[in-house]
Parts: sequence; C-alpha cells; structure tokens
Amino acid sequence: MWQIGPGRAILYIMSDTISQEPIITDTSVANSVIQQESLWRSFVRQWGLFIIVVGAVLGLDQIAKMMVTERLLLGQSWVPIPQIGWLIRVTHSYNEGAAFGMLPQAADIFLLLAIVTIIAFIISYPRLPSHAWLSRLSIALISGGALSNAIDRVRLGHVIDYVHVQLTPTLSNISNFADHAITLGVAFLLIDQWRNDRKEKQRKEDEATKAVSPEIAEQIEPLSVPASKNSDGDEPSLPETG
Repeated sequence: MWQIGPGRAILYIMSDTISQEPIITDTSVANSVIQQESLWRSFVRQWGLFIIVVGAVLGLDQIAKMMVTERLLLGQSWVPIPQIGWLIRVTHSYNEGAAFGMLPQAADIFLLLAIVTIIAFIISYPRLPSHAWLSRLSIALISGGALSNAIDRVRLGHVIDYVHVQLTPTLSNISNFADHAITLGVAFLLIDQWRNDRKEKQRKEDEATKAVSPEIAEQIEPLSVPASKNSDGDEPSLPETG
C-alpha cells in the first residue's frame, strides 16, 4: 500500500472507513425493522381476533341502525322474507333499558355498566392463554355489542332496536344485532368455562392416580389364582361327558 505514497495510502484508508459506515447503519436499521415486525406480529396474534370481531359487530349493528332510522318510521315494519314474516321482521323501535328492552328505567346504570365491562375485558383480554380462543371470541362479541349500544345511549339517549321476533300473537320482542352478539358471547363464555372445569377435574383425577404408591397399587390389583397342575405338569382337563 505504501508503494503508492503515504498521502494516497491515508486517503485510501479514510475512503475505505467511510464506505463501511453505511453498512453498519444498514445493519442497525435492519435490526430495527425486524424488531418492529416482531412486535407487530405479536400484537396481531394477541389482539387480531378481538379487533376483527369487535369491529364486525360494531360496524354491522351501526349500519343496520342507520338504515332502519333512515328508511322506516318509528313503529313501521318491513318484511325482508315473506315466507317467515309471521316469525321475524324488521321493525323500527327503541328502548332505554338493557338488552331486549329490560329495565328501561335504569338507562344511566346500564351505560355505566357497559363502559366498566368494556374496560375490564380490555384489561383481562391479554392475560388469556393463546389456546383459549373461545373465551377470546366471547369477550370480543360481548365487548362489540356493549360498545355499539353504549354509542347509541351517548349519541341518542336510547338504544335503537330493529330485530322483531313474534313467537306467538301475544309474545314478541324487538332487539338488535348487538343484543344477540352479547347473548352469544355469554353462551360461549359459559361453554368454555364448563370445558375448562372438566379438563381441570380430569387433570386432578390423573394426578391423584399417579400419586398412588406402588404398594397400594399392588393391593388394589385383583389377585390371580394360578391353576393347579397334575403330576405330569399339565393343567387338569375336564372329564368328558358322554
């Protein structure tokens, strides 16, 4: 190197050092990008189902409510499927109570309960194990329905209903998609809790079985009586009956 002169050698070393700096910078940027992608994948894996289900319930319910209020007068009905119009139709209605119109005088209390429920579910959701997909789905359904009805209460002072089910001439109910999402979520949550209780009970039984000592296991095993043998060493045969 020094054959080209000390000045040119120094310039060569400086240029080589400068050319290596972007490589170090690119490596740090690549590590940062990889870390961000890892965080994003972890976020999607943890919150993806919740965001999708809550968004779907909220979007479908709010769109349906908007269409009902724009196209139907209060109390007016529309039968989308005439063959089952005697059972289910769309009717513009509203209520100030809980799901399915219960306790209309407690509107403010239900709004507060809805807000507390959503906050509690958001806090507890990340703590659920990854395999508890049914509990995650349940919480998302309940949160989406509660959020949609809470938006109605804050915006309108009441909840818009439109799913009119006529079971008998004197028994009917008008609800909305958010109410049914809440009901389905509660049902899924109970089913998942029942399944977990069964698994926990089975696990405790298995642990109790494994904890039995070998001496006790030998005592509870059925005693086997060896067959007697004759003088020739063979097992005795039954006499033939003629």
